[in-house]
Amino acid sequence: MYLEHFHLTHPPFVEEPDSEIFFPGAKREEICQSMILDILAGKQLIKLIGLEGSGKTLICRLIAERLSSGYQVVVLDNPIGSFDELLRLVCLDLGMDPRGAHEQTHFFEALQQLLAERRASGMKTVLVIDEAEKLFLAALERLIRHVGDGPDDLGLVLVLAGRPGLDANLDQLAVFHAKVDVHAGYFLDNLTESETRQYLRYRVNAAGMRREQFAEVFTEGAVTKIFSAAKGNLRITNILADETLQASCAEKSFMVLLDHVEPEEEEPFKPDNKVIEIYELLSSNRLVIGALAGVAAMMLVIGVLLSGTGQEESAGGEPVVKTAATARPASAPGVREGGGTELAVEDVLQPPPAPQEIRDGDKLYRERLGASASWLAGIYKGGFTIQLMMLVSDQAQSSIATTLTEDDYYQVREQLYVLRKKTSPPTIFVFYGMYDSLEAAREARNSMPVFLRKHHPYPLSISEAVKKIEN
Repeated sequence: MYLEHFHLTHPPFVEEPDSEIFFPGAKREEICQSMILDILAGKQLIKLIGLEGSGKTLICRLIAERLSSGYQVVVLDNPIGSFDELLRLVCLDLGMDPRGAHEQTHFFEALQQLLAERRASGMKTVLVIDEAEKLFLAALERLIRHVGDGPDDLGLVLVLAGRPGLDANLDQLAVFHAKVDVHAGYFLDNLTESETRQYLRYRVNAAGMRREQFAEVFTEGAVTKIFSAAKGNLRITNILADETLQASCAEKSFMVLLDHVEPEEEEPFKPDNKVIEIYELLSSNRLVIGALAGVAAMMLVIGVLLSGTGQEESAGGEPVVKTAATARPASAPGVREGGGTELAVEDVLQPPPAPQEIRDGDKLYRERLGASASWLAGIYKGGFTIQLMMLVSDQAQSSIATTLTEDDYYQVREQLYVLRKKTSPPTIFVFYGMYDSLEAAREARNSMPVFLRKHHPYPLSISEAVKKIEN
């Protein structure tokens, strides 16, 4: 929505890691270069620790891109499974024939052979495992065992990137692997407020925003609010910065539209000739005015008298009002005994117009929060979904509730699942749909209505989505 308004070449704050736009500040470039130097020096185990959304995945991609052609880099970004399953994925990336079920394959021996072939041709191998905290402890233990100096050394460099839980797992294994230093590594800190400002400026400048535009949109107050809500987390900073651009674009567009509205000049009322003639006749003849007033008064008296004829006295002298049940004989409905037609109550009263639908945002919010129970069951079915938005503010719940009442969102409400995370300020996630495969989720994302795609949605597994909320 805001690209044309700000003359940007691309959205500057997409959540997907983009190696073309790498912010070198906050020691990111320094850490990336140090890790590459460790690989060139032949260090066997290199670890990178950081909170979710701190930029670990992007650094892993940069390492793979920056290493020279003498290195073959294998990247695993979802290391769930046994040790043999892990080795099977590595073997496939290194060229093992994918045909066949591989039930009889000894993957450790297959990997040794594939790595030996590369060493013979002067090629070194680097195994990068992103989200390594997901590794089963037994698989992690066996993996570290085979990057040591023993006879079973695979001769590859192992790079582990993960959340702080990875550090805790490595500490448990330290006593079993004295030859491998599992304590040394790198940690990605959150940005400071000053670094947040540098990051925002770097991203929008790379997208083509002029310096004066940046100062107008990301004022000191706006940067402080973003930093206070995101606490220096890159992913949340991206989300809030994107919302800031959208809000600024909408506000400026609205003001521009108002500036272009020219007030219409009101034309004086011009009654037709007959109205003018009647007015002039009445204003010049008081007798006519008096006669008309007398006729009006007489009509009022006649109306009052006639209204009393619709009542009869009961035996006790009380008036009885005729309704459809008392005034109509069963044999001739609608016909009065003395002749003539009598209108019943339901003939006179028209049914009231249907009331307009009133949408209760809080009720809709609670319904979609409750519907997430069935969505969570997708964890056990290996389901996938689409992350639509994440709001971090004290008004997050009221904002979602208001959004659900809007026509566009109301039409697709059955596809929306709301989950909340107890943080300060509160964090609310909104996911869209449940799908059997990642490909199905991607197709759904690509065919989404425009009003949903403006949030830059992206598909992921439901289990990954839940971990985001839990961590």
